[in-house]
Parts: sequence; C-alpha cells; structure tokens
Amino acid sequence: KAATYLVHKLNAEEFAEIPSMDFFYLTESTVQGGVLNLPEPPFSRFYFYKNKEGKNDLIFFVSDAQPDLALAEEYSRRILSVARHYKVKTIFGFAAMPQPIDHTQPPAVWFTATSEAINNEMKKYDLRILSEGQISGMNGLFLGIAKREGFPGLCLLGEIPLYTIQVENPRASQAVLEVLCRILNKKIDFSELIEQAQTMESQINSLLDYLKVGPAPGPID
Repeated sequence: KAATYLVHKLNAEEFAEIPSMDFFYLTESTVQGGVLNLPEPPFSRFYFYKNKEGKNDLIFFVSDAQPDLALAEEYSRRILSVARHYKVKTIFGFAAMPQPIDHTQPPAVWFTATSEAINNEMKKYDLRILSEGQISGMNGLFLGIAKREGFPGLCLLGEIPLYTIQVENPRASQAVLEVLCRILNKKIDFSELIEQAQTMESQINSLLDYLKVGPAPGPID
C-alpha cells in the first residue's frame, strides 16, 4: 500500500516486470456475476522516479502477492539484479508491525537495518528499533538476502492493531511514508491516505459495534 501510493504520487514510470509465471501458480478460480473465470496472475513491477533536484533517484519494486517461499531466494535475486544494474545504493523495505494498539491510535514506526552504522544514523529520526525478533515472509527475507549480496538497507515497520492484520491499514502506510520522506527530504501529499484511513476507521467501528450487539436486521454499513 505504501509503495503503491508513493509510485502514484511521484508519477513514477513503469520500466520492467518479472514474468508472473516464473514464480506464481494459480490456486483457485473466481466467480463474478455467476460466471467463473481464472484470476489475473499477480504482478511484479519496477518503476523509476528521476529526481529533478539531482539526488535521491528512486526505483520501486511493487508486487501484489509474494511467491511460494521455496522460490523466494531466486525471486529476490531477480529483483536485486535490477538494483545492481542501476547501481542502487540503499534498499528500503516496508512491513507491518502488529501491536496491541487501538485502530484510532496514531501508529508508531519501528525499524531494523543491515548494519550498526545505519542504526546509529537512524537515531536522529526518533524511531523505535526492533532489537530482537523476526520479520516474516518476503518483507524480511528479501532484505536479509540483499544484505548477503552486499546491499545496505533498512526496513520500516508501521504499527497495526492485532485485530486488523488481514486488512489494509492506510494509517500505517502514512506513518511509514512520513518517515521515508524525512529520510529522503521529500514532500508528499497524504490527503488521499488520510481520507482512506477515515473510511477504514468507520468500517472497523461498524464491525466492532456489530460484534458487541450481535447481528442486526440489515447489512453492516
């Protein structure tokens, strides 16, 4: 969510993709309007943003799914080959940090980095450091493989409530992007994310009210 929003706001241009069938396989069919079809395969796309100020050019990699983890190492190498070709200096990853917080609370941002030097550099941003633990799936594995391949980097983790881990969280996306923009000295309009967060909060409130009082006569708003 965070990366897609940044691509949109910076008008980043797509320039490459990883063929879906190299790493993904179909597991279901979808039904819409009573008609069954095979779904579109996940996408794995690269975008670039050329900074007119002459610094902090960006390459984004965005996918709407993660491959079978048995293929994760080769998938990561494919991404890193593009990073190496374009002489990427630092890799940033985004992830969620489930915590016992309320969905109306401003989420904090945690981080972990590939070196103590980057950890020390990040202290000026007043973030919470993830000193121990794991980052599961591609979000964590990719950065570990990047470190092994010689790329410095860090992962920014936005807090989300434990009871919303299966839904998008615009608040967390905004919190992560605000930190990234401070690091890159970049300004971004967050009005769309703020609006999405308000809508999501209203939907969660409706669901919680439904769970408290039991089924209502009509649908949930």
